[in-house]
Amino acid sequence: MAEAARRFQPAGSPDLVRRMIARPVRLAHQSRTRLPEREATPVQAPAMARAEAAIARLEAELGVMKAVVRVQRQEIESLRAQRRLLTESSPDDDVRATRERWADLVDSLLIRAR
Repeated sequence: MAEAARRFQPAGSPDLVRRMIARPVRLAHQSRTRLPEREATPVQAPAMARAEAAIARLEAELGVMKAVVRVQRQEIESLRAQRRLLTESSPDDDVRATRERWADLVDSLLIRAR
């Protein structure tokens, strides 16, 4: 059923990443439940072609997953750099005054609560 749903979903769907992340769990489960393979016979040639096609598809999905992770890491580094710039820069007098007003307000609320 999941395989049928995967075939009918568009290739660029946001669910693609979730499916790729969940795939190793399914493959690990399948490898434990498979029977030992016999020597390849001419009758199994189409099965081998399908297996090679499946491997090629998995390698393509792995490439997409690596690209997604790479972009995600770049975005995280960009956000960290922006945060460093914001926290390391000295605040203006207005920002400092606003921060002090908020601190005074919080202090007064905490004192009233006691």
